[in-house]
Amino acid sequence: MIKTLKSFDLLMLALMILSLPSLEAPKNIFLVAFLVTRIIFEFIQFKAGEKQWGNWDNLFSLLVFTAFLSTFYAGMPNLEEWKGYKVFLTALLTGWLISRAHYSKENYEGLFKLIVLGTIPPLAWGLFEYLIIHTRSSLEVHSVGHVNHSAIYLVIIFGASLGWFLSQFKSGNKTSKNSYFFVSALTLIFFISLIIGQSRGAFGIAIILGLLLTFLLAKNKKIGILISTTIISIVFCTIFFKANIIQKQITNQENQNILAYRDKVWNVSIEASRLYPLLGIGMSNWHFISKEQLKNSVEKRGGVFNPDIYAFPGHSHNIYLTALVERGIIGILVTLLFMGCWFQHLIKTFAWAKKTKLSMRLWAGSISAWIATFGIGFVNTTFHHEHAILSCLFLGLYLSYTTDFTKKKAILN
Repeated sequence: MIKTLKSFDLLMLALMILSLPSLEAPKNIFLVAFLVTRIIFEFIQFKAGEKQWGNWDNLFSLLVFTAFLSTFYAGMPNLEEWKGYKVFLTALLTGWLISRAHYSKENYEGLFKLIVLGTIPPLAWGLFEYLIIHTRSSLEVHSVGHVNHSAIYLVIIFGASLGWFLSQFKSGNKTSKNSYFFVSALTLIFFISLIIGQSRGAFGIAIILGLLLTFLLAKNKKIGILISTTIISIVFCTIFFKANIIQKQITNQENQNILAYRDKVWNVSIEASRLYPLLGIGMSNWHFISKEQLKNSVEKRGGVFNPDIYAFPGHSHNIYLTALVERGIIGILVTLLFMGCWFQHLIKTFAWAKKTKLSMRLWAGSISAWIATFGIGFVNTTFHHEHAILSCLFLGLYLSYTTDFTKKKAILN
């Protein structure tokens, strides 16, 4: 029974990963099947007296519980707060249950590669739709959707792919020339796709991520210089030839709209956060905020309401303000705690992670998810839907791997 559950668990996880950026319905089916299988497995382990619980379990449960409170006691109830909670819960459970799973090194290796390689078909189709047949006005990874969401997804994949490439230079590692060429070409395609996608925030974070991973993981100076030079050269060519992403920024500057109205969007979040400060208005309820509510809030404080300083695009365009307005002070504090604990784990395990090519790859995937989520999060609403699941996949796999293969217990707590 246990052996069958383990096999089914791994199969559903692999199929979910493969369909995550490509197929909406299969992705949901495989994800639910994986989560249900893991929960059954956890129950069997609990009945058998195998009670494994650590600090990361406390953190995940705190995230789930506080988000539930913000949903149950939503300041703006009976809207879409339960829908938002379901999306948030699905991503968190994915990371949490994977972090408690135990796989072989071959399984971790296969899952990592599947995450990266699984992005190729929907990206290729997105490029074909945008550049060849012109059925889309922007580059989108099929099931991920909106150009900004796709860009967040691609930044994470770019970082993981670069980590894969750098790990091939690990001492004592025999890698064929074809493998070097394939992974380097793949990494380059992901990076250039971000330029084509025209998401300025994502492209900026990708540059920082690429240079940081090169500095931290490159085997020697020659490799580091080669990769850094390549990244900088591409950026220089992008600016020199005024690619669309640069023209977009120039146009915004000429129109005195550098932030693309994000400052006005943030004003909405800041003012709306005063309405229900402790637990927020409810997850996914941002687009129900009205000018009347903001007007009442401003005038209640004795201020003068100016409608021209607000914009309502549908979401907050900032992960931190989203947490504050939708989940309140408790929500933003728990988000910052999650952010800090994740980063601390990456720092604590860094020296250990550099010892093998697999740990290096998984570390690269995890830090890429962290940087994309909390870096792009300053200018966009990250950590939802596909890119939230992707982030939790990399976090969960790295937590699981460190639990299974490190001998230093201090690292795990």
